Amino acid sequence: MNTRPCALTQATRFSLFQSIMSGKLSVSVLIMCLALATLLEAKSVPTELRCQCIGKKESRFIHPKRIENLELFPSGPHCKNAEIIATLKTGKRICVEPTAPWVKVVIKGIVKK
Repeated sequence: MNTRPCALTQATRFSLFQSIMSGKLSVSVLIMCLALATLLEAKSVPTELRCQCIGKKESRFIHPKRIENLELFPSGPHCKNAEIIATLKTGKRICVEPTAPWVKVVIKGIVKK
């Protein structure tokens, strides 16, 4: 029975070192790729993950000349209601009632263009 411990040759030690380091390198690269993918995924997710119009929605007529921008948000997983936000030329943002007759007319006019 041989009680002498195994002696590793220089080449065997180097090969073992390479195997360990390549494994660590692979794990490091994998972690970096996952971190990068997580960051990119987070950037693509919209920050509006809830309803934008909480509370009262304006149904009174707002003249289209006073409206700078009209944003339409369809219903979806973020909010069960379709939402329309009018940004006035003064910079004020107002949630408008999508079922109001004047809103429907304005949207039809935008779609025609």
